[in-house]
Amino acid sequence: MRNVSLQIDDNIYNNVMFILNSLKRKGLKIVENKQETTNQTTKHKTLKEFLDTNKTDVFRFIDDPMQWQKNQRDSW
Repeated sequence: MRNVSLQIDDNIYNNVMFILNSLKRKGLKIVENKQETTNQTTKHKTLKEFLDTNKTDVFRFIDDPMQWQKNQRDSW
């Protein structure tokens, strides 16, 4: 038995899987390893680590959120 590994972009994934699934199944086993793109995974992990380790209460000093929001808009 031989193994073949393919790295497929998301935009053609369904087409390739359709072709593979349409082949005769005898002697063929399809194993899917879905992975997020490295860039998104790295950003996600970095943000999660930051939020997990940072215990700062960002909005602690805002007494009136509506007024704060209005002031932010006015400053633009």
